[in-house]
This record gives sequence, C-alpha cells and structure tokens, in this order.
Amino acid sequence: MVRTQPHAPARRSAPTRAEARAAQQRRRSVILIAVIAVLVVALTAVLGTVIVRGAGEAEQASASTGGCLPSSLRITADPDVSAAIGAVVADLTGSRTDCPKVTIRAEESSVTATTLASGAAADFDVWVPDSGMWPARAKGQAELTGTTAADLVVGDVVATTPVVFAATGATAQALVAEGAGFATLAGRGVAAVLPDPATVAASSAALLALQNAVAGDARAFTGLVLGLDTGVVATASDALTAAAAAATPTVAVTTEQALLEYAADARTPLVPVYPADFTPAIDIPVVTLAEASDETTSAAEVLARAVGEATDHLEEHGLRDAAGNVSDSAARGTAAPEVSDSANQAEVLRTWQVLTAPSRMLSLNDVSGSMLQPVTTDMRRIDLFEQAAVRAIDSLSAESSLATWVFSSRRIGGQDWQEIVPFGPLGDAAHKQRTIDTANGLDAFVGGGTGLYDSVLAAVQYMRETYVPGQINLVLLNTDGVNEDDEGLDLPGLISELERLRDPAKPVAVIAIGYGPDTDQAALEQIAAATDGAAYQAFQPTDISTVLIDAVTQRGCRPNCG
Repeated sequence: MVRTQPHAPARRSAPTRAEARAAQQRRRSVILIAVIAVLVVALTAVLGTVIVRGAGEAEQASASTGGCLPSSLRITADPDVSAAIGAVVADLTGSRTDCPKVTIRAEESSVTATTLASGAAADFDVWVPDSGMWPARAKGQAELTGTTAADLVVGDVVATTPVVFAATGATAQALVAEGAGFATLAGRGVAAVLPDPATVAASSAALLALQNAVAGDARAFTGLVLGLDTGVVATASDALTAAAAAATPTVAVTTEQALLEYAADARTPLVPVYPADFTPAIDIPVVTLAEASDETTSAAEVLARAVGEATDHLEEHGLRDAAGNVSDSAARGTAAPEVSDSANQAEVLRTWQVLTAPSRMLSLNDVSGSMLQPVTTDMRRIDLFEQAAVRAIDSLSAESSLATWVFSSRRIGGQDWQEIVPFGPLGDAAHKQRTIDTANGLDAFVGGGTGLYDSVLAAVQYMRETYVPGQINLVLLNTDGVNEDDEGLDLPGLISELERLRDPAKPVAVIAIGYGPDTDQAALEQIAAATDGAAYQAFQPTDISTVLIDAVTQRGCRPNCG
C-alpha cells in the first residue's frame, strides 16, 4: 500500500519536447537583453566622454577651426601689442560673421594706468598692457592718493620682450667684448639714452636692473638717476635715433621688439647688446576686472590661451613667448631672459619720479658772527660755504626753483630772518645769476647771534603756505652753531610746531647741515626727524662742499637714503 503525505504535491512527469524548446527560447532572450543593456551602457559612456571632451576642447580648437569667443569683449591693448592681439582674434573668429563682437582699442599703457589710478571706471573687459608693471603702478598710485580704483586681476603672462642696449656695430662689438652690462652703465662706462620711464616700461625695468647693479645702495642709485636724467628722451624711437646719431659711444636702453621695429626703416643700423649681468624682460599679461561676469572671464581665458599659443603672430610682431623663448634664438642672440618683478619695477619708477622731480628749495643760511671764524690760513667758514653753495646751485635742474634767506638775530626789528632772493626758476638765467652772486656775497650779511629756531619755523610755514604740488618742497638749512635767541622758541616748542604743521600729502622737509664742531647736531637731527628730512655734519673744511652737494642730490630719497 502506498501512502502519501498529507498536502504533498504530486510529482510531475518529464517535460514535453515543446516545453523544452520554449524554455530554451526564454533563456536566449534573457541573455540577448543583458548583452544589449551592456552595449547601451558602454555606448553611453563612450558618447558621454566624447561630448564632454568636445565641450572642454572646443574653446582650444577654435583658434584653428575658426570658432567664436564665448562672449563679446572690449579689449584695450598697448600699441606695441595691439597688432598681435588683432591677428589672434582674427584667427579665433575666422570668416564667421555670427560671433560675439570683439573690439580692440590701442592706447598707451601709461595712459590707461593713469586713468585707472584716478578712479575712473574701466572702459574695457580685457587690458593687455606692454608690461605687468602698469597694473601695479595703477594700484600703487591709487593707494597713494586714497582713490578707489577698479579692482584688477592680472592673469598669466602671454608674451615677453627682453631689455637690450642698442648701439652701432663698432660700439656693440666693444661692449660685447668687455662683457658689458648694467654695471657698465652704473660705472659710467658708456653714455646712455633713456626713454622716459614714466611712459616706457623698458626704462623702469632698466632702472630696477641698475638698482640691483649697485646692490640697492640708495646714494649710488640716486647719483645714477640724476646722471641719467640728463639723457632722457620722450620715446623709444627718439632714444634709438639719438644713439644712432651720437658722435661718441652711446647706447639706447630699449626692448628687442622696439629695436626690431626700428631696424626695418633705419638709415643707421643699430644692433642689440644683451646685458651680461642682468637681462630683464618686459612681461605682457592679460588683465581683467574682478567684477567681470563668468562669460567675460571665460572669453578672456580663451583669448589668453590663444595669444600664448600663437608664437607665429608673436614673433611676427617682434615678441617672444611667455617663457622668453623664440623659435630662432640664434637670430635673436640670447637665451630666455628673466622677467622683471612688476611690483618692484613700479616702485623703482616711483623712486625715479621723486628723485627727478623739480625742486622748490628755500636756502636758509646762517650769517651769524661765528661764520667769520677762520678754518684755514686764508679761508673762513663763510668763504667755504659760499664756494659749496655755488656748486650746489649748479647741481639743480633748470626746472627747479630756489629762494635765498639769511638768518642771524634781529635782522628786521625783532625778526631773525630775511629774504634776500625770492623764488624763481633756475632756468631763468637772470635769476640763477642773481642767486649765484648772492651766494658769493653772503659774507656781506654776516653779523649777530644765531636765531635758529624761529627762523626754521618761519621758513617751514612759508613753504607750507606756498606749497607747489608736483615739486619737492624743502628747506635747506645751513648753520655752524646753536640757537642763541632766548626770547623766541625753545627746541621742544619748535618740534611741537613742526609736528603740528606736518602733512604727508604736502611734505616740506628740512635738510639740515651743521658746519664744524660747534653745531648743535642733536637739535638739527630732531628738526630733520620732525619734518621727515635729514641731518648732515661737516667736521672738516673739505667736507663742506661734499656734504652740501650730497644733501642737495639726496633730496628725493630722504629720509631713507642710507
């Protein structure tokens, strides 16, 4: 007897042949669907990669395929780089007429920087100056005057050009043979013509190299600046023309690009001398505004990449790539130069302008009785000072103006000081001669005690009341003694008044020189410190001329002349 388990299912018999074929078909369908799914996923991944890559590389490919910039751009470019920028933009857009509009306006970088420093709104989306120094200059000038200027973003350098000395063949051959460099200019080994550093970036880069050549010595650099100032011309073209016409060995400080442009039409050929010690390069960045839209920023980035990669256009316009390389380095004569530091370049330009600014100097001269004391068998203190004063006058530029006061005690009633020659420009031959004649005849005014403190305060007050912007306003104090006016100010009272009058926006420095061992040098140093000036002392008779001329020529770097 066969027993079955309660509720147990009955066992089926083997499947029929039809059922087996149906099952096999179902298995094949499942496999096919799985394969198709895998293929779809793989194809999607491949297509996604291609699409993403295409989106990322479309901008880079546009330079060669005639694509468009992501948005319109207003470009302001220095004239030295605007043609190269125009060629790159033309490549980007090709012959298409449906691209966003791109305009290029050529403007001197110094003009753009000055406009920005004034607080005026930027009228560009992209600025391509001929040096990264100019954005630093605009920022520094705005900060100096307390002006709110456009916030600039200085992008990557896209091109460069080295600073060179341009000279005739014979001069260049001699300079190369001796390994000439900026140290040669510092040592006055050759005459130099400098384009105006206020407008030509190559000149400020050269000044920075000169500062390095004298190891940052402020006095030595000041002497160089004042010597170079006499050879400054307006433009790079003027400098090259002057070097070509010079009768004695002379170099023009310029860029490789400017020299290549000059050579195209030059009657007298000039060749580059690449300085052996420092070879600074002018860096050319792409500058945008911090407030720019994402679309504008993206377009600027595409432009910057395109310019940086367009070495053919850069070289066609006399420029090198961002690294300072050129395809035919043998033809250009030097390896990649070192890009000049933009911030330091801007600072050295500011120093140059301070040092070369016209002086407005009130010469306040001690004519108390002690100035008649002999210092040699045939010379008195006043005699030595007179000779030094004439030399100092001759060291000032024709644009400077000078007034002469004397002081002792009670010269006019109870007043200790007296104006002898009023202010006038040294470019006026009659005024200069009158000033020199007065300096030669100071002994005629000698007599009385030393009313030092009241006279110093009167001179500083006068200079503040008649302050002339754009000039170095200062008082040059010459004395051989101590204050002897018991009825006037004492030293603490004078210092308090000078500090009250101090105005960083309208500085009036006192450059004080003490002659001989009887001078109250401590008082002179306090007076100088209260006016951001400087104090000197001449112990020996032979020091007088050196110290006076040194004080006059250091007028621009005080109080940090070293």
